[in-house]
Amino acid sequence: MRDGTGVERRRLLDEAVGREAHADALASLAAHRPMDVHVPTLRVLARSQRIRAMELRGSAAALSQLQRRIGRSIGG
Repeated sequence: MRDGTGVERRRLLDEAVGREAHADALASLAAHRPMDVHVPTLRVLARSQRIRAMELRGSAAALSQLQRRIGRSIGG
C-alpha cells in the first residue's frame, strides 16, 4: 500500500504543477492579448486552476501523513 500511496501522491503533485503552469499561461495571455480575449473570464479560469492546484497539494499532504502513520503503526 505504501508504494501505491507514494505513486498517487506524486500524481497529485504533478497535476498540481500542471494546473499552476496552465494558470500562468492564462494570466500571461490575459496580460499580453487583452484585445483578443475576454480578460475577466481568463482571470476566473486562472484562479480556479490555482485553487484546484492547492486542493491537490492538500490531498498529497494528507496522503503523506497517512503514509507516515501507517509506517509508524507497522514499524512499531
